[in-house]
Amino acid sequence: MPIEVRERRGKCCPVVVCDHCGEVISDAKDGNYEWHLGGGPVFFTHKRCCLAFEETYGGRSIWGWCDLQCLPIYLAGNLKLNWEHAKETAAMLAAI
Repeated sequence: MPIEVRERRGKCCPVVVCDHCGEVISDAKDGNYEWHLGGGPVFFTHKRCCLAFEETYGGRSIWGWCDLQCLPIYLAGNLKLNWEHAKETAAMLAAI
């Protein structure tokens, strides 16, 4: 499962895990999200792992991908996210 909740400094927080190597992707600029061109779930890979992941699961020609830095922007638009409200709510929950 690529998105997990882990404990960090006594708090639970979501992290993105590479579906190839199993390590946390700690910087969005180092990751991609990928999907099978026929549809289905989204997978996450380090940029260094994407070719090996694709070759392991059917070859490059069946995969679409995008830079992980774009995913929050696309999701925010599709979810009609109110950034200010989300920031306020996250800050309040982080303080608990």
